[in-house]
Amino acid sequence: MKTASSADIALSAEEIASAQVLDRLLQGTGLRRDSQLAELLGVSPQAVSQARRKGRVPDGWVLRLASRFNLSTDWIYFGRGEAYSAEADTAHAGTVFGEARLPGTAGNLEMAFVPLVSARLAAGMGSLESGGEVEGYFAFRQEWLCRKGDPERMVLMKVFGDSMEPDIRHGDMVLVNQAQTAIFGHAIYAVGVNEEIYIKQIETLPGGRLVLRSLNRNYAPIEVDLRGDLADSVRILGRVIWWCREA
Repeated sequence: MKTASSADIALSAEEIASAQVLDRLLQGTGLRRDSQLAELLGVSPQAVSQARRKGRVPDGWVLRLASRFNLSTDWIYFGRGEAYSAEADTAHAGTVFGEARLPGTAGNLEMAFVPLVSARLAAGMGSLESGGEVEGYFAFRQEWLCRKGDPERMVLMKVFGDSMEPDIRHGDMVLVNQAQTAIFGHAIYAVGVNEEIYIKQIETLPGGRLVLRSLNRNYAPIEVDLRGDLADSVRILGRVIWWCREA
């Protein structure tokens, strides 16, 4: 007769806890099925099924829905206290999600969570899409984000290459507001060119022309005639409104 090992028992406990967390997320958001929860989170139904089966619910899911629906994370994780929090829940301040750590919060300071995406060009859409490839969530003050635009239309991306040095360096992270596609001279944008995404300073020229300019003088500017053959291959994906780098 085979006896259950301690590892088997621990796994079963994790599976039970994971199912309970997902069930409380359904309850707190007023949903009834995992497929609806997946749609709300912007992930595949298989991702939610896998989280339920493997006993691991991503912290980013919990933090995002807790912020959006004013849910207590203590209630989501452990079933303790009231489901809906009158104040910002700081019980899990410092919880790691993605590469970020939530800063300590006080009083009723509200945070919004922006996804860090493995961005690629959404064919035919002129927007950034992650296709479920969210690497993590980073917390920003909701008041600050709302002054910049709609937080739901914002994503974080990592920068590759040195064309925007010294201002924006390889490995930096930029915050892109996808709702801001109107061109303002010398502002910095995420630009899709064919199947690649670039961070460039954009200038407009007479005659329907754009100049995609790198801040690094070793890179020549790219001029695009919006009435020419390249017009369909160049897309303004959003304005870069903030960037940062790790020490």
